[in-house]
Amino acid sequence: MKKSYIVVLGAIVTSIGLFASVGCKDSDSHSTGRRSVGRQAQARQDNLSVLLDTVAKTLNALPNETVLDLVPPVPILDDSTSADGNEVLAILGVNPQDPEGGNNFLSVPAGNGNFRGLRVKAGDIVRYFIDYDEESYEHGGGVEVDYIELPVRRLDTNNAQNALILDVSLGGPVVEPHRIEIWRFSDQRMNEIRLRLTRYVRQRRPAIAWEPTPDETALVQLADRANQWFRNLRPSQVTWELSKLIDTLPATVRDAGSIAPLLTPEALRDGLFDLADIRSLQEAIWLRDIAAWAKQDAYKKVDIALALFDWTIRNIQLDESDQPGIVHQPWQALMYGHGSAEMRAWVFAGLCLQQQLDVVMLSVTNEKEESKWWLPAVWIDGEFYLFDPLLGLPILDAEAEHIATLSEVIADPSLLRNLDLDDKHPYPITADDMSHVSASVVATPLQLSRRAAALQNALEGEDYVVLAAPSKGLVDYLKAQTEFTEVALWPFPYEQRLAEEAMKRPQRELAAQQVLTFCQRPRLWKARVLHFQGTKPIPVSQQNDPLAQPNLGHREAIQNYQHTEIRTPDAVLDLFDAGKQIIYRSIKYSASYWLGLLSYDLGKFEVAEDWFLRRTLEPNPDGFWTPGAQYNLARTLEQLGRTDEAITILEADQSPQRHGNLLRARRIADTENSDSSPAE
Repeated sequence: MKKSYIVVLGAIVTSIGLFASVGCKDSDSHSTGRRSVGRQAQARQDNLSVLLDTVAKTLNALPNETVLDLVPPVPILDDSTSADGNEVLAILGVNPQDPEGGNNFLSVPAGNGNFRGLRVKAGDIVRYFIDYDEESYEHGGGVEVDYIELPVRRLDTNNAQNALILDVSLGGPVVEPHRIEIWRFSDQRMNEIRLRLTRYVRQRRPAIAWEPTPDETALVQLADRANQWFRNLRPSQVTWELSKLIDTLPATVRDAGSIAPLLTPEALRDGLFDLADIRSLQEAIWLRDIAAWAKQDAYKKVDIALALFDWTIRNIQLDESDQPGIVHQPWQALMYGHGSAEMRAWVFAGLCLQQQLDVVMLSVTNEKEESKWWLPAVWIDGEFYLFDPLLGLPILDAEAEHIATLSEVIADPSLLRNLDLDDKHPYPITADDMSHVSASVVATPLQLSRRAAALQNALEGEDYVVLAAPSKGLVDYLKAQTEFTEVALWPFPYEQRLAEEAMKRPQRELAAQQVLTFCQRPRLWKARVLHFQGTKPIPVSQQNDPLAQPNLGHREAIQNYQHTEIRTPDAVLDLFDAGKQIIYRSIKYSASYWLGLLSYDLGKFEVAEDWFLRRTLEPNPDGFWTPGAQYNLARTLEQLGRTDEAITILEADQSPQRHGNLLRARRIADTENSDSSPAE
C-alpha cells in the first residue's frame, strides 16, 4: 500500500512538473509572441513615418522636380517593377570578386531586385535613399531621408538579378539595407510628349489628367508613395464620416457616368490617389503657399480675405463667359493665368481654405424658379462677406468703407443699386432675388474622401496643408440659418470635370497647345511654380543646421522668367521659322506679363509698370494678355499715385470685366473728390 502510494505520488509530482514545464514554455511563447507583435507594430509605424515623410518632402519640393532637360530620366526599377512588388532594399560593400575595387558592390539581400529581368545596363542611375557623408559611412551608418545618384557599371556575373557593380566607390560600406530605385535617361521624351498630345487630341485618351507636364514623373511617384502610406493605415487612425451633402447634387451630375463611381461610399472610404488627385494635392500646395505670402501683412480675417480676393482678380484674367474654355480646374487657372468668374471664385475659395476661412457660393432664384449663381461669400464670425469675381470687386456697405455682408444686403437691397453703371447697365441681382438665396458648399470628391482627411491629419508643421472640406461646423451653421432657402454641394467642380471630359476637338487642340508650350520650355513651368511658392524662411526643424538655406522662390522665379530660353532676344527669334517664332514670342510675352504681376506683389511698382506697358502692351497691343495687362497697369498706376491715368485706362476697357472696371474708376474718382473737398 505504501509502495502504491509512493508510485502515485511520484506520478502526481511528475505530472505537476510536466504541467509546470509546459506552462513555462507557454509563458515564454506568449512573451516572445508579444515582443514579435510589438516589433511588427513598430516596424509598421516606422514604415508609415518614412512614407509620409517622403510624401511631405516631395509635395514641398515639387519646384525642384521640374525636369528642364528634354531627355529626363524615367524609372526602370521601383516597388512596382520589383520581383515581388515590394520596395527594393540594398546594401553596399566590397565586391567579393574584386576586393581592391572599393565599396561599389550593390546587392539586394531579399532577392527581389529583378535587375536582369528589367535589363538594367551600364549608364543607368541608382537612386540610393541614404543621407551620404564620408564620416557616417566609415561607421556603416546613414539615414533614409534623401538619395544619392550612382551610375551602374555592369551587372554582377554571379548574381545578375540581385547584384551589380557601380561605376563609383563610396568611402565606406552600407551594412543596413536601404531603398533603391534605378532610373534611365531617355532621348525619346519630346517624341513621347507629342505622341501623347496627339492621342489626346484625336481620341480624348485619357480625358482627365492627360497633361505631360515637366514634373509629371514626380507626381506619378508621389501617387505611388501616397497610396502605399494610405493602404497601411488602420481605419482607427483616421476620423472621417461620409458627407450627406452628396445627395444634394443635381441628379444629372451626381449620376453621370464618370462622376457616380467617385461618390460611392466605398470609393470615398477606400479609394486610392489617382493622378488627378495628385494634381489636386499639388494645387493645394500652390494655394497654401500663395495664400501665405499674398495676404501680406493682413491680420484680421476680413483683411486676409480681401488680400486673397485682390490677388485672385489680378492674377486670373477673366475669360468670356459664353466661350467654351480650356480651364476646368483651379490648378489650370493658376498655371495658365486665366479663367471664368466661377473659376476665379473657386480659386479664391481654395486660397481662403488654406487660411482657415470658409467660403460658400451664393445663388439666387428668380420668379421662374431658375437658379443663377451669384458670388462667393466668406464666413467670418457669423457673417457672410460678399466678393464679386465678375466685377473684380467686393460689394461695399452704405458708406462704401467696408465690405458688405449678406445680412446687410438683405436688410437694405438698395446697396446693390450702387453697382449699377446706369439705367441701361444695371447690376444683374435685384431686391427680389434677396428673398431666394441658397448657399452651396465647395468640396470635390477628393476633399470629401477619407484619403484626403487622413493625409491632412497626418501632415504637421510646415508640411501642413488643408485637403479636406467642408468643415462640419460650416454645414451645421448654414442649415440653421433662415436666410438660405437651400444648402447644397456646389455642382460647378463636378460640371467642370464633365465639361473637360466632353471637350470638342478644337478645344482639345487649344488645351494641348497650352501644355506643349510648357513642355517645350519647361523652365517656364518651373518659374510659375517658384512664383507660387514664394520666399520661405528656413523651416523650424532645420534652424540648427548651419548649411540650411531659405527657399528664395520669388528670386528664382524672376531668374527663370528672364532666362534666355524664355525671354529670347528678338534678334535670335528672327532666325527661327515662322511657326516657332509664334510659339517662342508667345512664351516671351507671357513671361513679361507674369514678371509684371510678380513685381507688383513685391511692391516694385515702377518695375511692374515697365513690364506691363513697355514689355507686354506696346510690343503686342492686341495680344492675349492685353485685358490683364491693362487692368494691372491701372492698378500699378493707382499705387504710384497717378490716379488720373489709372481712371483713363479703366474707362477705356472693353474686356469681360468692363462693368467692374468702370465701377472701380468711379470709386477712385469719388475717393479723389472726397479727399480734395475742403473740410467743413
